[in-house]
Amino acid sequence: MLAILHFFIDLCLLRRAPQDLPASSVIFALVVVAGTLGSMLLALSAGEKALVGFLQGLLDIAFMAALLHVILRLVDKPARFLQTATALIGADTLIGLVALLPLSLAAGADETSGLLVLAGFLFMGLVVWGVLASAHILRHAFEIPLMQGVFLAIAYDVLAFFVIGGLTQGLS
Repeated sequence: MLAILHFFIDLCLLRRAPQDLPASSVIFALVVVAGTLGSMLLALSAGEKALVGFLQGLLDIAFMAALLHVILRLVDKPARFLQTATALIGADTLIGLVALLPLSLAAGADETSGLLVLAGFLFMGLVVWGVLASAHILRHAFEIPLMQGVFLAIAYDVLAFFVIGGLTQGLS
């Protein structure tokens, strides 16, 4: 289990590639569970209900997996699905768990506090890091330049924000 965690840390630091991960449905299931639990923790730390985080996490994973599956089929690389999906979910989960730090800083800060500004900068840094990690994974999966991976990662994040947000709006 520790080896898997080290892999995802190295992946998020752009030192490993998704193809370095074994194509394992067991590891995939583990990261789906971890990702869903991570979404629940993030929701709770942001003042939302755990059920909202659970649903948003599950919808995000399902939406990403469906979109990834279709695109990999279109570019004739369907065999890369399991490793790529596992890598994307695992990296997102790891960065999401690190995001608990700025969220907890922001929760305890008042509007005039420098902690709120620090939390905002930390959170923005994590957003950029998340985009770079996703772009790194996508560049390997689709054999494209990193900047195209950045474009795809940002496009996915915006699309997922609207789709998942629209589906879960009013659940709070």
